Amino acid sequence: MTKTATRNRVEAVDTGSFTSTTTIAALLFLAAKFPHRQFNSAELCVLSGIGRTAISQIKNASDSPFSLGKCTLQRLDTWLANHPGFKQE
Repeated sequence: MTKTATRNRVEAVDTGSFTSTTTIAALLFLAAKFPHRQFNSAELCVLSGIGRTAISQIKNASDSPFSLGKCTLQRLDTWLANHPGFKQE
């Protein structure tokens, strides 16, 4: 019974979206090591600290930095510098 309980607990943790410390650390490592890597909107929420609603608004902007649903962290930072209304305080 202990194995079943452990297996169920691990599966519950795996279904969470970017809540694992290891997953967040891996994203931060990828962003630092590979500056031209493109991330999806959920990953950019974690990396930039911008909420999902704001990321969605940025994706739908006429001059969006996203290409095919993905964006580099540097392109997002540049876009945010030119659009002060989206900056986090």
